[in-house]
Amino acid sequence: MAKNLFARYIWELTTIYRMKRITLKELNERWRDCYLYDGKDIPRRTFDYHRKEIEMLFNLNIVCDKRDNTYHVEDDSSFCNGELRRWLVNSVAVSSIVREAEDLEKQIALEYIPSSEPFLPDIIQALRENKVVSFTYQSFDRDMPTQHSLMPYALKLFRQRWYIVGKPLDDEKILIFAADRISTFTVGEQTFKYPTDFDINDYYRDSFGIIIEDGLPCEHIVIKVASSQVKYVRSLPLHHSQRETTTTPDYSIFEYNLKPTYDFEQEILSHREVFEVLQPQSFRDRIRIIIKDMYQRYNH
Repeated sequence: MAKNLFARYIWELTTIYRMKRITLKELNERWRDCYLYDGKDIPRRTFDYHRKEIEMLFNLNIVCDKRDNTYHVEDDSSFCNGELRRWLVNSVAVSSIVREAEDLEKQIALEYIPSSEPFLPDIIQALRENKVVSFTYQSFDRDMPTQHSLMPYALKLFRQRWYIVGKPLDDEKILIFAADRISTFTVGEQTFKYPTDFDINDYYRDSFGIIIEDGLPCEHIVIKVASSQVKYVRSLPLHHSQRETTTTPDYSIFEYNLKPTYDFEQEILSHREVFEVLQPQSFRDRIRIIIKDMYQRYNH
């Protein structure tokens, strides 16, 4: 029952958010077509209670405009600026929408995400309580698993995988572990002092992906993109620093300020037919050498 009630909160919130403004009558019309529908409309008193619960859960207020009795999510800008909250609501909303379309299973293809679910609640608990964690980890470049004790600082999602970012008890270097490669996980009793100057978004501000290469400077990177791919890059920027500085019928020039890490290098190579690194020369040379080696490998 509690699970269904939470799903109802999500459905109500996301439906109102998508519709911008909606009356309770219009909401009930959509509710009757929802997979959660229990044969009963949502009474106003019940809906008012749900609004209070949604505010407590998501810190989002659904308000009523008395002029036309429509409901809307108050202060959409704060919703859009809260990255974690927006991601949470959008993710659950998509899940809810797909759940409604179960009868279309053969017509909807989903992307596989390695499961980290068994440990995510424990990881969140450790983050909230600043507790040291211990786990068994199987790295892709090692034959045997290793044991680790970590002061967890943050979680990061990249390319279908959750990563734990933190410091070992016996080292000052920040390490990153993929949560889906953990086989055992324990939240200990030992606590640590979380560094108040650490922010996961600032930590990755100058990087693309998950890898942080110590000592690698942030550089001004210029990329030439063929016209066939320009709209894609515009609609889905590679990095928050992206700027389109030149536009022609045949290509556009995009500029970035970031560290040319291995992850970014791989991203560029994945678009090798339509991307050309113009600057800096050192990064251009790295890409050129990789492509040259690929050519020689395939030319045998």
